[in-house]
Amino acid sequence: MTGFVDDLDQMIRARRKMTSPLYRTILAGRASQPLLAGFVRHRWPIKNMWTRNILGIASGVEDHRLRASLVENVYEEETGALSRSKRHLETFADFGAAVGVDRDSLTTDDPRPETRAVIDHNISVCNSSEAHFTAGVASVLLLMEGQPPIVDEQGGSMLAVMRDVYQLPSSGLEFFVHHASADEGADGVSELEDEHAEAARELLRRYCTTEELREAARDALARALELRHRHFDMILATSYDPAEQPFRYEADAAHATV
Repeated sequence: MTGFVDDLDQMIRARRKMTSPLYRTILAGRASQPLLAGFVRHRWPIKNMWTRNILGIASGVEDHRLRASLVENVYEEETGALSRSKRHLETFADFGAAVGVDRDSLTTDDPRPETRAVIDHNISVCNSSEAHFTAGVASVLLLMEGQPPIVDEQGGSMLAVMRDVYQLPSSGLEFFVHHASADEGADGVSELEDEHAEAARELLRRYCTTEELREAARDALARALELRHRHFDMILATSYDPAEQPFRYEADAAHATV
């Protein structure tokens, strides 16, 4: 069983976010204001569904301790109380505001089929009677919480790049403290994410006990990875012109709200 979970982790590492040109462009400090704004707008509908997907998984977990760990995950995401911050989705909106995206313009509707495909997949494996909840654990919970750190070749995290290169104010940085990008020593992953990823692995060891379930989990993860990278590619293709100047907060923030 350990080998099965290790295989899933390897699948995630092989297509981690930093293999995407979108994330490499952002980490390199080359992202323009339209690209950062597009990143917020297109990622928002997916992030908005996160807690409902996790609650869907939790509804299928019989073990109280493991179910409680998922509920705790949702509680932190929805309130920020455990980390003494605020609702994580709102910190993403704060990031958007720092790059010129008006909070009221954010919507759960995204006409792009690449975004809809990710949302539909996540719902189908987390909130549908047609899929065992372990498919959701593998392709949503582990994929997100077990994501390798988003760091450049020099070890610079998303948090560091947003702060030091794009020069965002502190009000726009909180999201990156908890999401695969914090300055947490050499691994660049927050303590909360480590805890949530380990809970996902324990759920898979405990409940993904047949070859049929394991194969379904692998297939769900493979599809999720493919859909996410198509989504990332769409954001870069529709929001980025390499000829545009890279965004810098002091120079750009006062000029554009989209």
